[in-house]
Amino acid sequence: MPRLRYIEESEKTPQARAMIESAHKTGAPDPRVVSIMTRSEIGSAWVELWNKVLYEGVLPHKLKEMCRIQISVAHQCGYCSTVRSNVAKAEGLTEAMIEDLFRYETSPHFTPREKAALRYANLFKQGEQAIDKDEVYRDLAKHFTDEEIIELGQLCAQTDGVGKFVKSLNVISWEEACEINPKLTEARAEAAE
Repeated sequence: MPRLRYIEESEKTPQARAMIESAHKTGAPDPRVVSIMTRSEIGSAWVELWNKVLYEGVLPHKLKEMCRIQISVAHQCGYCSTVRSNVAKAEGLTEAMIEDLFRYETSPHFTPREKAALRYANLFKQGEQAIDKDEVYRDLAKHFTDEEIIELGQLCAQTDGVGKFVKSLNVISWEEACEINPKLTEARAEAAE
């Protein structure tokens, strides 16, 4: 049971209704979380920002979705770990690729550019000391423009920071997520290594 209630039908503004409908269509963010966030003006502003970060910009959406899922599994957010973007699926993101997210360095599923993004997302989740190094940015610069690095950093920051808050809402527990997708337990163990 979520710790904050969902928006009531009578409370929905046209903007909230449109955001929830969009979430149903895209698959991410999940409509349940959008139904909580749209109860607040700032929550609604975050939904708008998140949709821009996730679906707009210069980086391929599929790449951003892989980084989002990798960070989500690492912090055991049941909700974030089970949500899948329909747009990323249409761009070729498969469950086999998702299963390989924590073996990305050796997986044949990922390009060198995708591996660099996943490496950065992994370091980002470890903390600011892990990314505050010249070699991290030299590695990124081999594959990304400055504009793309800014976008990737924003995606990781939003996923990690807001993901912690969303996890605490208890929309879906880690245990429930592992019942939905038993492979999450294995993925989390690999993320911890």
